[in-house]
Amino acid sequence: MTATAKKLTHEKLTHEEFASLLTVGNAFVNSAAPAIPAKHRARLIALGYMVFLQGRLRMTTPGRIRIYAGQLDT
Repeated sequence: MTATAKKLTHEKLTHEEFASLLTVGNAFVNSAAPAIPAKHRARLIALGYMVFLQGRLRMTTPGRIRIYAGQLDT
């Protein structure tokens, strides 16, 4: 794991932000784009957990790592 990915996995998210991350991560590629609050979207993009690409929110590798790390915490 790179230093950047390690730093991202330790970023504190609220339960609601983590739920938004899961919503985007669990969405099918061909399904309608999931609706998450604009504040969550902006923060998760700023943290590098997702990107807005071709009119859709897409997960990044650090976002998937964060989901995995969050599951370990519970």
